[in-house]
Amino acid sequence: MLSIPSYYPKQISFPKGQGVFPVNTIYSKSFFKPKSKAETKVIAAKKHSDSERRRRMRINGQYATLRTVLPNLIKMDKASVLAETVRQVRELKRAVAEVEAACRHGDSDECVLPGGVDKLSLEQCDGEQEGLVKATLSCDDRPGLISDMTRALGSVKGRVVRAEMVIVGGRSKNVLWIQGLGDGKEGMVALRRALKVVIDRPIFAGLSKRFHLPQ
Repeated sequence: MLSIPSYYPKQISFPKGQGVFPVNTIYSKSFFKPKSKAETKVIAAKKHSDSERRRRMRINGQYATLRTVLPNLIKMDKASVLAETVRQVRELKRAVAEVEAACRHGDSDECVLPGGVDKLSLEQCDGEQEGLVKATLSCDDRPGLISDMTRALGSVKGRVVRAEMVIVGGRSKNVLWIQGLGDGKEGMVALRRALKVVIDRPIFAGLSKRFHLPQ
């Protein structure tokens, strides 16, 4: 009868204290050998150098952008670019202040143009029709904005008796005089919540609904 060799591994006994798989001292020392202080400094210096290189690339990229958008730029060095940028910003701020001053609505301090920041304000109109509320909201103009406001007012059972809208530079300012909210603060709170949803809605939401795009 032929003897069939056994494929089971033979049990190997190791010295006491080393466990089943003794640690290979040659590989463990080379693999887990702690780095010296000199090697650590070299690695840290390389990381710092790479970070500084990326930072300089970002800065140079922004300077290149400024050189392309600043009008009438003669000198291209960084100091001249920064000086021209500061001058342009000051000119723009002065122009905005003049426009806002010229667009004040009557004796009021309120500007009729939409601001650059989303804003919502509600106030009760005293001395006029009973229960009349003035709502002013500024936001990005988008397709379906009027429909969104109509649905928001319908959710609080408000009825618009007068409305004004100004659209400039992709921004929209809407002033609505609303009745039918009922007495107390509950109606004002509900109206603010509904109009806040209209303001916070992304501009692409209206586009996706108009062109049947996935939101």
